[in-house]
Amino acid sequence: MKDSPKIKGSWDRNVRAFFYILFRRSRYFKGTSQRFFKLTLENILVQLNLNQDLPFLFVAVFVGVTTGYVAVVFHDAIKLLSHFFFGGLEVFGTSILFDDYWGFLIPLVPATGGLLVGLYNVYVVRTRPGHGLASIIKAVAQNDGNMPRKLWIHRTITSVLSIGTGGGGGREAPIAQVGAALGSSVAQMLKFSPDRKRTLLGCGAAAGLAAVFNAPIGGVMFAIEVILGDFSVRTFSPIVVAAVVGTVVSRSYLGNSPTFQVPDYSLVSNTELVFYFVLGVLAGLSAVMFIKIYYRIEETFLKIEKRRRVPLWAMTAAGGLLTGLVCMWIPGLYGYSYEVIDNAVRGTETWFNMIGVYILKPVVAGLSVGSGGSGGMFAPAMKMGAMLGGMFGNLVHAVFPDITASSGAYALVGMGALTAGIMRAPLTVILILFEVTGEYEIVLPIMFAAVTAALIARLAYSYSMETYVLEKDNVRVGYGIALSVAENISVLDVMKTNYVKFRDTTRAEKIIDVFHNTPESNFLVTNENNDFVGVISLDEMSLLLKEGAFSGLIAEDIVKKDVPVVYDVSKLDEALKLFELTDYDVLPVLSRRSDKLLGVVRQEQAFSYYRKQLNLYGSDLGESNP
Repeated sequence: MKDSPKIKGSWDRNVRAFFYILFRRSRYFKGTSQRFFKLTLENILVQLNLNQDLPFLFVAVFVGVTTGYVAVVFHDAIKLLSHFFFGGLEVFGTSILFDDYWGFLIPLVPATGGLLVGLYNVYVVRTRPGHGLASIIKAVAQNDGNMPRKLWIHRTITSVLSIGTGGGGGREAPIAQVGAALGSSVAQMLKFSPDRKRTLLGCGAAAGLAAVFNAPIGGVMFAIEVILGDFSVRTFSPIVVAAVVGTVVSRSYLGNSPTFQVPDYSLVSNTELVFYFVLGVLAGLSAVMFIKIYYRIEETFLKIEKRRRVPLWAMTAAGGLLTGLVCMWIPGLYGYSYEVIDNAVRGTETWFNMIGVYILKPVVAGLSVGSGGSGGMFAPAMKMGAMLGGMFGNLVHAVFPDITASSGAYALVGMGALTAGIMRAPLTVILILFEVTGEYEIVLPIMFAAVTAALIARLAYSYSMETYVLEKDNVRVGYGIALSVAENISVLDVMKTNYVKFRDTTRAEKIIDVFHNTPESNFLVTNENNDFVGVISLDEMSLLLKEGAFSGLIAEDIVKKDVPVVYDVSKLDEALKLFELTDYDVLPVLSRRSDKLLGVVRQEQAFSYYRKQLNLYGSDLGESNP
């Protein structure tokens, strides 16, 4: 038998060649070195059985540690780059890189950053960047938690370049996406089940946000409320572990102080809650304004890029240049700095800056990120909200000084309220604000205003920052299910015709006799024309047996008529939502034309069919997008 040819190259190829030469002579293995290496790795993973709860926690620790270190590098790289361009470097013997005479060159910095990001996406990533949080939610809802394995590297590089050179986006959402992609990559390499992939994705997102905000509780709630929508203990435990570990790593390098240093604030009087309610309403409407302005700008860039056939790198450079032209007059609009928020919560920010940042922050975010750059909407929303709260607080405190706190308290509450309105996740925002400020006394107003803002924003506009783009991609996420898959499935595909049915004139004694001899817990009732009348459920039967007074009664007397139904033209998403929102585990299927009973949809069978179709859809999606 001939020897295997010598393999030249990196160490991993040499390792594979070694095992190939070692086992190729054996009659027990007839494959290539790559095949042997893959089978060996898979066998090791099977033996380790990392899908079990305890070993999986160690994997969550690994993801938390890795994401924590990436967050530290991410934070320091942005700080170094922004300091180089906007703060000067001591090694150059100057305190500022651009002096007053060359200040007109400052807009070229974000333009250069946009150009580099565009070139990187065109020639390295070879695709237009997606929306950060929306892409994570889409991966969870449709693709079993699978994200491109190298996405975390690409997102780190482009976000550092964009934000560090003055882009208008924030660093919180990108690091959450980096952590999510990292967790997904680890899960894919370890051949985890879809549920474990989604959980590990959530671990990375929680660790990233917790590390950059120094807010482990908020990071956990963000992953559960915004990303996964799963509050089960099995999901909760590894996410907590990853968030705690990521925060510990971040604190070891970046310190343990709160993100924002704020004075002590408290609720001056109970009457002040009225003003916080008004602020919540204003924040909700402002959140809608933010979403509409941002996506209007982004869609304008997309139209120009498509119709004029302008390359992506030119669009990102143009967006960076426009960002620089706006920000040179109001430096607080830059994404790398939180100085305007610090000033607002201390009550020292000027009216000029508050008005300018409030009006222009969604514009700048749209110019730099919507053009194809990189960055998140967490920080822009917080800045806009802090300015809104600062302005509102100045006004109410000037008019009612005895019953209101100073403007800084309102800036703090406005920051949380507007962010809650944009994300529609008030619980996450409340916890993050509490952790990043360390102020417990202000939690009550934040809770009140955040919930109000989220409710007003939902009433005024049905889309959040993430669901807007998901809807454009035909992805509907709600009630814990991916509705875009279920809305294409007819209820007739899951309808069954084997069910227990009675006429409305059937005597109660016969119904009870059937009840004792069938596993069914819901009986359907129709009239002589087969028109649907209602349902007799287990509750009604239990009441009849308990009372013992069913002599002379018929089905018409005990039937429950006000029950949820679906029709032959309905889709599975409607049935799934009814199962989620009601206590019924069987839904009658009626004819839309005649209201006649056609069959039933059972909860267990409907969800089983839905999960099967979702897995098939996710597999197809994974094959088309490797």
